[in-house]
Amino acid sequence: MNVEILSLLVLVAMFVVASFVPVNLGILALVAAFLIGTGAGGLEVDKIFGGFPGDLFILIVGVTYLFALANDNGTLQRIIDLAMRAVGNRVAVIPWLMFLLAAFVAAAGALSAASVAIVAPMALRFADRHNISPMLMGLMVVQGATAGSFSPLSPFGAITNGLLSKKNLPSEPMGLFFNSLLFNLAVAVCVFLLFGGIKLIRERGRQRVAFATAAAVPDTTTTPAGGVALGPDTEENEPDAEEPRTTNSDEDTGGSREPKGAGHLELNQKSATLHQVCTVVAIVGLVLSTSLFQLDVGFVALTAAAAITLMAPSRYAESIKHIPWSAVLLVCGVLTYVEVLNQIGTIDYLSDALTASGNPLLTALAASYIGGVISAVASTAGVLGASIPLAIPLLEQGALPMLGTISAIGISSSVVDVSPLSTNGALLVANQRSVEPRVYFRRLLSWALIVIALAPLLSWLIFVVL
Repeated sequence: MNVEILSLLVLVAMFVVASFVPVNLGILALVAAFLIGTGAGGLEVDKIFGGFPGDLFILIVGVTYLFALANDNGTLQRIIDLAMRAVGNRVAVIPWLMFLLAAFVAAAGALSAASVAIVAPMALRFADRHNISPMLMGLMVVQGATAGSFSPLSPFGAITNGLLSKKNLPSEPMGLFFNSLLFNLAVAVCVFLLFGGIKLIRERGRQRVAFATAAAVPDTTTTPAGGVALGPDTEENEPDAEEPRTTNSDEDTGGSREPKGAGHLELNQKSATLHQVCTVVAIVGLVLSTSLFQLDVGFVALTAAAAITLMAPSRYAESIKHIPWSAVLLVCGVLTYVEVLNQIGTIDYLSDALTASGNPLLTALAASYIGGVISAVASTAGVLGASIPLAIPLLEQGALPMLGTISAIGISSSVVDVSPLSTNGALLVANQRSVEPRVYFRRLLSWALIVIALAPLLSWLIFVVL
């Protein structure tokens, strides 16, 4: 058995074991990276260390630490309160707001991963507090980021159009952007319908019926001197309503109304407000610095988090425990093993198997699948640079439609970023709090496999064949 087949079998075995045994998949992956890399692959240990995704580690730790601080000082709850006032009881609108926000940040010039890193922590806390499926919310964020990631201002758009320019081929930046936007919007609609969006709409419908029914019931309540009618369920109608009671208003907590035990800091009004203002400035600065100046998201987030921590070191001493270390180990371990697969030739082996045909249409389909399969476990930017050149000779000959082929390959290479083995999916695993990380990882991977199987085929049919 050759090393490529062996390494793939080990990968499958790891996922099977981790699905039924409560052991961190990252640990299994690191052990496999060592055994396969040094044993069957003949790699030096330094090569294996070099495959550890240090940039992703900094990204996840920096962003989750910053938003852990924002949660502890009440900033996130204040933002959530303001957003909920804006949408009222239209909870079904929230996933679409997050989709649009992620799309805007990506289209403005941030990397897809940067957009997810900025939007996902808030979105998934919305989901946790308002009983929205974390799969629905997380996938909507990633689809939004992917939808905006091929704008002329974005890195993916620049990479794709740059590759065409180098070969003196005509590029259509806005056409590529709109094709990606519409395809991802269609996927988002499917996600919304499949992962609980209909339930959210029905719940609002039931609320309307309940309100209408209540309005039709004759008013039997009394109206106190203050002029506000009190129904049978209000606290003022309780036997002890006249007794003094402790409040937990915005004035007491600086806007944080998290449930008791949620872990937020007990700050006085003045310091809480100051910390919240500084945290909002840090988050806005994170968006602007990464979008306008292309600074590294992880290091900027970590720098901002350190600055906030130094404002009150003793009060934030426990916040570092809220970083999802188990998810960090899981994702970084698996990606280390994937890099070992790349170094021993397994990724190239898969690529060669997919491009065996010389038929132009089949070559375009193969390039789309190569982009989808590899991008699910590797850098999308790097995959674009490898998969698009596969079709360039045929584009130069005029054997394939230019915009359609580039759109199909680009979409196939980016839409699979929902995979938990990619940066975007990893950020979802690290930031959601509703489901045990191992379970969420498995659910996300199952959906990613469906996307990998269908998205390249659909994009090829829509943009190349039709």
